[in-house]
Amino acid sequence: MKRRSLASLLLLAAFSLPVAAQVSFEGSDPSIRPQDDLFRFANGAWINKTSIPNDKSSYGTFTILDEQADRDVRVLLEEAAKHPEKSRDSQLIGNFYASLMDLKTLDRLGTRPLKKELARIDSLGNLEEVVRLMGEFQQIHVSSPIAVVVSADDKNPLINAVIWGQSGLGMPDRDYYLKKGDKAEDLRKAYVDYLTTLSRSSGTSKADARKVMAFETKLAAIQWPKADLRDPLKTYNFSERKNWTKDYGAFPWDRFADGAGMPESSGAIVNEPSYFKGLVKLASDTPMGTWKAYLRYRLLDAYASNLSKDFREAQFRFYEQKLQGVTSMQPRWKTAVGQVGDKVGEAIGVRYVAKRFSSDSKQRVAKLVDNLLAAYREDLESLEWMTPATRKAALEKLGKIRVKVGYPEHWRGYQGLSISRDAAVANELRTNRFLYQRDMREAGKAVDLTRWGMTPQTVNAYYNPVGNEIVFPAAILQPPFFDPKADDAFNYGAIGAVIGHEITHGFDDQGRHYDADGRLRDWWTAADEKAFMGRADRLVTQYGAYEPLPGERVNGRFTLGENIADLGGVTMALKAYQRSLGEKKAPILDGLSGNQRFFLAFARTWRIKKRPAALSRQLVSDPHSPGQYRTNGVVVNVEGFYDAFSLKAGDRLYKAPEERVHIW
Repeated sequence: MKRRSLASLLLLAAFSLPVAAQVSFEGSDPSIRPQDDLFRFANGAWINKTSIPNDKSSYGTFTILDEQADRDVRVLLEEAAKHPEKSRDSQLIGNFYASLMDLKTLDRLGTRPLKKELARIDSLGNLEEVVRLMGEFQQIHVSSPIAVVVSADDKNPLINAVIWGQSGLGMPDRDYYLKKGDKAEDLRKAYVDYLTTLSRSSGTSKADARKVMAFETKLAAIQWPKADLRDPLKTYNFSERKNWTKDYGAFPWDRFADGAGMPESSGAIVNEPSYFKGLVKLASDTPMGTWKAYLRYRLLDAYASNLSKDFREAQFRFYEQKLQGVTSMQPRWKTAVGQVGDKVGEAIGVRYVAKRFSSDSKQRVAKLVDNLLAAYREDLESLEWMTPATRKAALEKLGKIRVKVGYPEHWRGYQGLSISRDAAVANELRTNRFLYQRDMREAGKAVDLTRWGMTPQTVNAYYNPVGNEIVFPAAILQPPFFDPKADDAFNYGAIGAVIGHEITHGFDDQGRHYDADGRLRDWWTAADEKAFMGRADRLVTQYGAYEPLPGERVNGRFTLGENIADLGGVTMALKAYQRSLGEKKAPILDGLSGNQRFFLAFARTWRIKKRPAALSRQLVSDPHSPGQYRTNGVVVNVEGFYDAFSLKAGDRLYKAPEERVHIW
């Protein structure tokens, strides 16, 4: 592997670091001191020389790894498309991919594959019929003012429940409709233009587009802000079917539930009660013509990527070009890879792990997880602000975390699903119904604890609070997150911090409300809750001061859970790394200590460039802070960072000891 020395000597305080012997840290900028900006020190040269590809809104470590996964999957799909006779799954994924790649057929058919659904909209005569269709549209993944999912019941986590939540906006968040200023007005005008473009091929007018915009603005006004949606206590409101009218007002609730295919005996966990009460009045005040136009737009928008070229390009111009600054549509094969993965991803996953993930890697990652859990146990046992009663429950929860690495033990399969080679929209409609109805059949039944919420080829990871589980798909367990050839300092700084991040989600401001068995209940003493929130509020203030774009700040409350997880993740990963050394001293490699390599590896994981429009969107709708703050915003609170780089007062990343935030 190519090595590039950044300096020949390791100085005490103000220094430039050389490249590690086993892992290239190419892309570092020796003109920047790590004590002043670790993110730019680790990534500055890469940022300066790297251009964001025209078909992307951002580019960085995750993007690069995601592109590799897409290329790997493309090979699998093209092979399956050439030889669908090899197996049923080959036929499934090969035919789906081939249908999505057949642009001539998509262009020729236009909206004809949606003829039945469009006719249903045209035939609507009253609110009951509208609401019934809203329910039916859940089954084909068309958004409307109510979203329906089936998931584990937060207060009875071994049983699946039906959950209702606010939905139905065409723009990414309510703030896009409600914010003041020229920038917000410009985006709203662009959205109306997008709806108008859809109109030209769907029999509606620009006047209809304006009506829909007005309706969605009223919808946005009654929706909860995203920061409030993070509260699992406020968003848990179970209502029996017989009480829906009493709880939320006179509305054809049963018609919606029947359209959505809910079991007759099923109630619903309602996330935002005040929104549903407001929706009742808004629905009755909305003219039938507006309802028809709104549902038509939502349908066309949901399937635009597989309609004719005018729809595909219109959708790109608004969602990618206008909202995120992307200048070119991505190659069609990338769109196809993404859609096949979204719909029938486990059929791909079986093939992916066979080629890209070894049993040795699985075992080594499992050992990393064990060391992270051990570091957490030591931390909880000695945490100075936690009282014995809460500590006991926290240790029990930690001990019961379920770990999933690489791929599922049992593949779910797609028995009964038929996919044609030349009908992309029909395939999408059929698959959406299949997946939705499969989930809905699980309502009221036992949760399958072996299931995954991501496919193995997904470059991501997650913590599931009701399952009390951490999950790491095979695709993220690749360089530069995990490298079997790298030394432990690198792997603990990269994938170790990711593992620690997911464990910490079990103890962030949301996760802490769930007990060892994934049940939503209060297991904290009042004193411990106060101590925790005092520390968390300081983190809210810290991140709320960051201003990535002029006049646009990080929402410290909205991003709190991810910021806690970032801080806990790197803190515990460093402890786990030091624990892994035992009695040995970490080697000095090219003048880098083990802890220095750890922090450089951590900083490199958040290497990213982002277009201003995409960054602006992230600040509104993404609970993660921008990459530079996921690095610098974390390490200013980590004592090991101060020791590794000999920080002192006056350094830009220096915080006085009493100002550093310590939670876990």
